[in-house]
Amino acid sequence: MNCRDTSFVHAYADRELDLTQSLEMEQHLQDCGRCARELQNQQILKTALNNVQLYYPAPEELRRQVAAASRRSAAGSGRFQWNLNWLFAAISASAVAAVVLLFGLAGPQSKQEQLVAELTSSHVRSLMADHLADVISTDQHTVKPWFNGKIDFAPPVKDLAEEGFPLFGGRLDYIRGRPAAALVYSRHNHKINLLIWPEGAAESPAVLLKRRGYNLVHWSTAGMQFWAVSDLNGTELKEFAETFAH
Repeated sequence: MNCRDTSFVHAYADRELDLTQSLEMEQHLQDCGRCARELQNQQILKTALNNVQLYYPAPEELRRQVAAASRRSAAGSGRFQWNLNWLFAAISASAVAAVVLLFGLAGPQSKQEQLVAELTSSHVRSLMADHLADVISTDQHTVKPWFNGKIDFAPPVKDLAEEGFPLFGGRLDYIRGRPAAALVYSRHNHKINLLIWPEGAAESPAVLLKRRGYNLVHWSTAGMQFWAVSDLNGTELKEFAETFAH
């Protein structure tokens, strides 16, 4: 895959690649920081553009003027046609200006929001590409050593089947510009992505967040960051997090 051509990254972000291409891009993103950053930028932009503050309905008076202009255009006046084109150009320019202004007012996302957007996109991407796991196993003693030599830390892997959260497998992911371990657990018909990477931070208890219809639980311990992401309800996802953390 050609790193100089970012169109594949854009197509991947827009879900336009087929399964084979998506899997190839998944592998490429693990090895290419430039493309991973470009994907992150695309995800941040998409999240920002979903902000309701960016939607600006046309005033009723402007709607009436455009409707009246459309009716008069049936006369086929060349002079009026020029005026109508000018009017549409003015409307388009005003709309662009409004979006730029509102986007500026909304301000840049915080680092926390950028991370949450990246984690949510990672979860959705793993389901879309049907690529939840590089190693599929319910045995923690199979999943844990699989990471040896692939990342520079040893993620904790736990068997939570008796607690109702059986292990599904694991894979490599790419978060915040560095490799991360992704453990996959199940709860009924829901999948839970647990993303782990080392990052010095004070220990913190599990905290539940909700974004874009998904639930996320974050906690940190022993110099590791833990983020669980799923469409599972918040109560059960937090139960999973607290069970894993103890």
